[in-house]
Formats: sequence, structure tokens, C-alpha cells
Amino acid sequence: MLFIFCITGGTLTVGSHWFIYKNQKQKGPYTWQQLWREAQAGRLSPRDLVWNKTMKDWIQASQVPGLINNTRKRNYLAIALVTSAAFFLLLSGTAFYYLFFYTGPQLSAIGEQEEPALIEEPVEENESEDPGPDDLEEYASNNRNESREQETASANNQDNDSDDEPDQSGFQEQTIPFQGGTYTGPLKDGEPHGYGVWTHPDGHHYEGDFRNGSIEGYGTMIFPGGERYTGYLKDGKAHGGGTMTHPDGRQVSGQWVEGVYQDEDADEEENDTGDDNDENDDAEENDDEDNNNEESNNET
Repeated sequence: MLFIFCITGGTLTVGSHWFIYKNQKQKGPYTWQQLWREAQAGRLSPRDLVWNKTMKDWIQASQVPGLINNTRKRNYLAIALVTSAAFFLLLSGTAFYYLFFYTGPQLSAIGEQEEPALIEEPVEENESEDPGPDDLEEYASNNRNESREQETASANNQDNDSDDEPDQSGFQEQTIPFQGGTYTGPLKDGEPHGYGVWTHPDGHHYEGDFRNGSIEGYGTMIFPGGERYTGYLKDGKAHGGGTMTHPDGRQVSGQWVEGVYQDEDADEEENDTGDDNDENDDAEENDDEDNNNEESNNET
């Protein structure tokens, strides 16, 4: 059976070989039946990437029709069946207990017990006099003050709520292709902007700040060789303070400029060399001045 559909300008064929990209590793090839079993067993999640030779780029497993949806429906059906069976067993066990093991009072006798008599407390007569004009005016004044306090407190609460809520207008969070890989996070004007995650099939993985469609800000970049950089980046390169951790455990911390580490010891040696040269120049100038003074004295 051949099943063809269009995705990203290409066609996907059930009979072709499939590959899975998960946890920065590529697995395969799989037949369509093997790929479907992986999804049914839960080893292939909807966010994992899949590919075959008829496709231009990797796509998420959730975008392949018939791969994830059937599995979800079966999972929902299994959950419903298990829930119904558990509820049925609970009701059956409760009925069995009351029929054969319950030794307490009969439920019908509980409702026939006499209710305790209510003790009526004597009601004290209100001997207070009717309020006069002065009392009514004081009561109205108190009510006005309470209303004003409630309005002021309500206005302050609204101001605080509006200040605490960040302005998220123009931002949308979704998954899009980005620089040959996949980006997941907020968008602004269709470009990555904010805190997101970028994964590339060659092994690059970045999690951190994006600005106007570029990897810029603070984050962590993992390279294909196993190196991990945590710090500030600009245009996808280490730029600013950060730490590079190598697979063998070595760490290099300091300032970086466009992906190049700035060695402070080398800068200090250059400064020391420059200072020595300045001192030598000053010594030569002093020697020249002494020689000139001697010559002028001899002429005199």
C-alpha cells in the first residue's frame, strides 16, 4: 500500500526508509511498520524529528498523518476502559461488603432515630430607643467613609495587577524551522525573540535568549564535539563573559569576543614588554643628552 501526501514541498512514502533524530542522535533506517510501532510504544514522541529520502528537511513526528494520532486514540480508549473497570470493581466491592460483612446498625434505622429537641433561647427585648437625627447623620457619614476606602483599595489593587502583568502583545510561541534546525519559543514579527530552544541535526543545541531573529543574550550552547558554553552570546558566538566546559572536564572562564577567548596573561605580557621598551628609550635619550653636554664642555 502506498500513501502519498505533500509536506514542505515534497512527498512522503510509507514504503520508503525512515530515520529518527532524537536526543541529538540519528537512528534508522526504519520501515513504516517499525516507525509506527515505535510511536505506539511511546519511544517516539510527537516532538521528535523524522525524515526519509522523499523529504527536503526533518519534520516533527506529529506532522506525519497516521503516525501519532492513532496511538493517542488507543491510549485514550485504554484509559477509559481501565477507569470504567476500576469504578465497577469499587462499586461491586462496596455492595459485597455491605451484604455479607457489615455488622453495624441498619441504614434504615439510622434515619428513624429521634432528632434532639431544640432548646429555645429567650429573646431579649430591644430596649434601645429609636435613633434620632444625630444618630442617622453619623451612620450615613460612616457609610460614606467606608465606601471611599473600598474604592481606593480597589483602585490600588487594579494598578498593582496591571504593573505585575508583562506586556506580551505581539509575541506568539510556536515551533518553526530556523538556521537549518528547529526553534521552539516566542516569536515577534515572525522571528525568534525571547527565551527559546534551538536544535540542529548536526548536534548543535542552544537554550537561552533570542533577539530579533538572532542568538543573542545569555544562554547555553552545546557543540557537536561535546563542548558546552554558558554565558553571553552575539550572533550565535561567545561574546562577553562566559565559561567553556570541555568533555574532559576542563573549564575556561573569562571574556570572549566573537567566539575567541581573550587571554588576560598574554595581554599582561604585552603590556610588560611595552613598558620595558619605553624604559630603554628613556635611557638612550638620557645617554644622548650626557654626550652632548660633554662635547659642549670640551669645546669651551
